[in-house]
Amino acid sequence: MNIVIVGAGTVGQYVASFLAGKENNVVLVDTNLHHLEQISQQLDVAVRHGSGTDWEVLEELSEMNPNLLLALTDNDESNMVACSIAKNLGYPKTVARVRNASYLNRTRLDFGRLFCVDHFICSEHLVAQDIFNYATESGAVAIHSFAHGAVQLRTFVVPTSWRNRNKKICDLDLPEGIVVGFICRSSLVNVKGKKRDNKEMIFPHGEDYILPGDEITIIGETEDVLKINPYFGISRGVAKSVVIVGGTLTGQYLARVLDQHGIRVKIIDQSYDRCLKLAEQLPWCTVLHHDATDIDFLRSECVDSSDLFVVCTGRDEVNILAGGLAKEVGCENVIVSISDSWHMPIVDRMGIAHTISPRISAGNRIFTIACTETVASMVSLYEDQAEILEIKVSLDSQIVGIPIAELAPSLPRNFLFAVIQNRGRILIANGNRILSPGDTVIVISDPKHIEGLRKIF
Repeated sequence: MNIVIVGAGTVGQYVASFLAGKENNVVLVDTNLHHLEQISQQLDVAVRHGSGTDWEVLEELSEMNPNLLLALTDNDESNMVACSIAKNLGYPKTVARVRNASYLNRTRLDFGRLFCVDHFICSEHLVAQDIFNYATESGAVAIHSFAHGAVQLRTFVVPTSWRNRNKKICDLDLPEGIVVGFICRSSLVNVKGKKRDNKEMIFPHGEDYILPGDEITIIGETEDVLKINPYFGISRGVAKSVVIVGGTLTGQYLARVLDQHGIRVKIIDQSYDRCLKLAEQLPWCTVLHHDATDIDFLRSECVDSSDLFVVCTGRDEVNILAGGLAKEVGCENVIVSISDSWHMPIVDRMGIAHTISPRISAGNRIFTIACTETVASMVSLYEDQAEILEIKVSLDSQIVGIPIAELAPSLPRNFLFAVIQNRGRILIANGNRILSPGDTVIVISDPKHIEGLRKIF
C-alpha cells in the first residue's frame, strides 16, 4: 500500500514507522527539512520537504498512486485542508487528526463531508475513553471492545492469592465464553551481577499454566468476560474520585466524561493561566494550581484516598515522577501517559501497572482504517509484541471449511484463533469450529505473521 503522511511530529513518526514495518510504502511530508533528514536516517520511509496544504506537493505525490493520505500535524485546520486538496486530486481515502473533539460531532455540521475527510482521529479523545473504561472497571489494566461491543478484551494482573497455579489452562473451570489469549510474565534475571526485570511474552495453549503475578489478556463474549473478576478473586468497582494531573486536552476530555457519570474530579496543573481557563470551562471540577511533583502537596491533598490518579501532562519526565510520587504517598491505582517507549522499563520498575500512549491509540486506529478491506479493527499490546485483529473471512480464503484443530499444525505457535462471529452469533474458536465465508474472526498473533494472515484470510 502507498501511503502519504503529512506531519512528522511524534504521532506522524510513530505511524510512519508502524506502517512501514507492515511492508507499506510511506512518504513523510513536513516543512522542517532538518527534521526530515534525521528521520530519513532512522526510518525506512521516503521524505518530502513541503507543506500538506500546498496542492503542488500533493499533486506531485499523487503520481505514486497513493491509497491513503494521513494528515497528522498538530493543526486541525491544516489537516482538514490537506485532506480536502488530496481528495480533489484523486486520493481515494483521507484521514485527519484533530485535537478539537467538536469536529467529531455531526449534530450541526458534517465536517467530514465539508472537508472531504473519510475518517477523523482524535488521539486525546481515544486515550480519555480508555482511561474512563479503566476507571469504571477496577482491576483491569486494559479494556477493548470488538464486534460492535459483543466481544470484549480485558487485560489484568492475576492476584498473588490465585490458587490454581498447578492447573493447566485446559483444566481450568473458566467461563465458557472466554479464552486466554496472551500472558505477560515478569521475572528477575541476573545480568552481569545485577538483577533486572525480564518480561516473557506467551501465546498460551491448553498445556500452559497461569501463575500469580502474570498479566493475562482474556477475550470473549462481553457478558462472560464480566464474570472473570470473581473467578480470579479481583474486586470490581467503579471509581468515585479521580485526580488528573495536567489540564491538557486528554485531561479535559477525561474530566468531562467522568463528570457525566457522576465521578468526582480534581485537576492539578502548574500553569496559572491554564487553571483559570479550566475553572471556567469545567466549573464542576476542583482545579488546583500547583506542582504535582511536590510530595508534601500530594499528601496534603489526600491523594492516597483517591480511587485513581491520572498523569497526562505533555512531558514524560513529569508524568513518571508525579506517578511515582503518587504511588509513594499510597495511591494504589496510577495511570501515566508515556510518549517515548524508552521510558517504559522505568515505569515498570516503579510498579505502575497501567500506561497510556496517544500515539499508540492513534496508530491502532489508523492501521484499522488502512486495512479496512480485510481487518475490521486492531489492538496492539506491549509495544507491538502482540496484535489482536478482527479479520473478515473472504470467499477465497484458504482455511474455509477446515476444522481449526486440523489447521493448528500448519500455523505458527505464536498465533491463536480466539473468537468467531458467525451470522450474529459469538463462538469461542475451539478445535471443532469451521470457518465460513463472511465470518469475522478475532485472532491474536505475533506482528511478524500479519502479512501472511491477510493472504490466508
